[in-house]
Amino acid sequence: MFYCSISIYFRHFFSFQFTWEQRKLGDTNTFFTDGNYGNDYPTANEMSDSVNGVPFLRGSNLNNGAINLVDVNYITKQKHNLLTSGHTKFDDIIIAVRGSLGNCGYVAKQFIDININSQLAIIRTDKNELSGLFLIEYLLSSLGKKEINRNITGTALKQLPINSLKMINIKYPSINEQEKISILLSKLNASITLHQ
Repeated sequence: MFYCSISIYFRHFFSFQFTWEQRKLGDTNTFFTDGNYGNDYPTANEMSDSVNGVPFLRGSNLNNGAINLVDVNYITKQKHNLLTSGHTKFDDIIIAVRGSLGNCGYVAKQFIDININSQLAIIRTDKNELSGLFLIEYLLSSLGKKEINRNITGTALKQLPINSLKMINIKYPSINEQEKISILLSKLNASITLHQ
């Protein structure tokens, strides 16, 4: 019942034609990076534990907009400091571009400055233009999921490269309206979690 309500609510938001801009993500001031580290990719000797290491996220750590550290891998702090392109910042969105395609997670304050593996990419919005919290709610909506699926490439090996992420269409209002909508949807999500 709650999931149905949230889906209808979001569809209603994105049906507005006035005062909302429609653009491809690549046409906004959004920054994209992924976890393809080539020769610098962590080896077994560069893995660590929860006491001494830094979380190294993979697709299975993302679920319905949330990041969970259950069964997360850890890399050494030295390796983390070397792999700077995968460092997370507040309000980032982590998205699976290989493997668990389209799985997303929102970087809340407790997940700042961790790292991502080669299955994932970071979407970092310009906070004067597009709220990360608003964007993830969009990506989790039925409209957002259609956009993600539409931009998946490959036949035998499906993936969602950064160039495809840039082609995702999004409608959004002013930053103030985005924040209000995001707060409302966050409260609805919290209510769903509580009832579950």
